Amino acid sequence: MTKEDAIVVIKKIPIGAKIQVIQKSGNILDVRLSSHEVNKTEEKRYETITVPELPPALLVNGHIRQGNYRVELEDIVNIAWVKE
Repeated sequence: MTKEDAIVVIKKIPIGAKIQVIQKSGNILDVRLSSHEVNKTEEKRYETITVPELPPALLVNGHIRQGNYRVELEDIVNIAWVKE
């Protein structure tokens, strides 16, 4: 999925809403939307470590144990809003 496609799909979905993310691998994730931001993160350099640049991703909240995490847009086939 491209960044533009993802922005069009998620702009109508409120933060915290339950969504299903279908990945290219066939996995279907039942998560909650954490942010409308889908930007890549820039490389960060610290004294002893460098954090590499990360590609554009969807920020979601899994279950209590998983917390917030990123799902890279290139791995996503479709995003569906599950209205409760």
